[in-house]
Amino acid sequence: MRWARQSWLRQSKLGISSDGLLCFLPSPRRTPEGPDLTLTIPDELLSLILDYLPPASSSSPYRDDELTDPLSLLLVCRRWQSCYTPILYRELYLGKIQRPNKLLKTLKHRPTFSGYIKTLDIYIGSGRINIDVLASIVQYSCLIRKISLYALSQEELRPLLEAIARLEYVEFLRLDCNPSICTIVHQLELQSLRHLKLSCYGLGIGNELRASEPPNDIVFTKHYAQRLLPLTHHYTGALISLTIATPAAPPEVTEFIMCWPTALIRFTAVGLTHSFLAVQYTPASMQRILGRQRDSLKDISLGIMPFRGVLGESGMPDFSSFCSLETLSMSRYNLLSETEANTLQKLSAPLLHHLRISFETEGQDGTEFSDLGANETAWFKNFASAAQSANTALKTIFIKFDPKKYFDGDVDEKLRWPWAYLDEAAQVLSESGITLTHSRPCWTIEQWEEEKVQANMSMAHDRGEHQDQIKEHMQESSVGTVFCRDCRYELEEKSESEREPNDGLKSHDNSGSEECY
Repeated sequence: MRWARQSWLRQSKLGISSDGLLCFLPSPRRTPEGPDLTLTIPDELLSLILDYLPPASSSSPYRDDELTDPLSLLLVCRRWQSCYTPILYRELYLGKIQRPNKLLKTLKHRPTFSGYIKTLDIYIGSGRINIDVLASIVQYSCLIRKISLYALSQEELRPLLEAIARLEYVEFLRLDCNPSICTIVHQLELQSLRHLKLSCYGLGIGNELRASEPPNDIVFTKHYAQRLLPLTHHYTGALISLTIATPAAPPEVTEFIMCWPTALIRFTAVGLTHSFLAVQYTPASMQRILGRQRDSLKDISLGIMPFRGVLGESGMPDFSSFCSLETLSMSRYNLLSETEANTLQKLSAPLLHHLRISFETEGQDGTEFSDLGANETAWFKNFASAAQSANTALKTIFIKFDPKKYFDGDVDEKLRWPWAYLDEAAQVLSESGITLTHSRPCWTIEQWEEEKVQANMSMAHDRGEHQDQIKEHMQESSVGTVFCRDCRYELEEKSESEREPNDGLKSHDNSGSEECY
């Protein structure tokens, strides 16, 4: 009773009554405006709400750039902890040297956590790392659906790759570790594998799991291929998507890999020009590679395929016999190298409805504004004329044109806004029933004209010849005062107190021979 009275005193406040006397006032109680939904909604809905927070891969305690705010949700209550823990462990990134040991210890003490891991990204840099620890983590994470391996160092990856090969539910696998053909065949035994990405794959010596250097000493023979993948295993795999990047093996090896899937649906080849065997991945060799799955392929995406452009050499494969092909992505370097009639004939697949043309240069020199002009518009016009008389299944064409957002050197005043050519081509193609769209322009027409003037002024400023040009432009322009970039930046940095009245001229040379507006 005494404790209750003290508790009542602590919760009470002194105040003045209506009679003006000192008295105890009861503690105010909040009247809830409505029910607390976080206490009444089911756990499934609460998990869906928490799933909208930053992805678990970026808020994981085992990631380099860990975020502490999402982790605080685990401290709200036990219910929130049970709902958010599966989200937290769903995607893990192993990039630190100390963190894998901590994760392995957690999985040993909390076996149920291993079932939450669905995506695992493993990065092995130049530092020293315990491969056995990573292999143990993969072994504990038996329900992984997606796994990516990126390795820079020359560590022995055999324990890790063998642990990956024993997973039963992996659907997506990315090997960016110079895998050898033996490693690829070993991973192809995964019955659940649906999507495979290979980067810098090549030939290995004997049973080596990583491609050897240099690979010119190894010859891929037919006998060697049959020993790795017997004829009885051809066209037995469940793979539906294959992506290759910067192959370090001849086209015969890639063609050998294409013999394994039963029915491949999607194929992507990028970075062919960056391979030291680029000269071998010609359109003719790509024709043989794709021919292994011509009856099932629905989506094909090809980067730049090098070719010499000599008489009689084709610039692109022939897709007319691909009876299931629906979407095709190619580089303008290959597509526009053919005549309009030849291109239309090679694109005469019965179900090919969507064509994607990329102007990207795959990181070589960058896309220039001049890469799209009157010649490309004329090609599309001739292509539309040929499509009117031919029986084509094409319905849409998408142009990916993302040039670098700056000018190199002087700019021709007559240089048109490049996307105007695409609008003209779209109008011509619409008459043939083909819809042409393109990526979003980086500049509007007004910004384009302004940037041209600024680029020429900056170049003239560097040469010290811009005074007359600026005066002439100001006489013809109704916009007002225009500064070159260098002068504009200097005037913006100059404070009002230091600026003199009518300070419209600023010398850039101690001699005062050159001035600009």
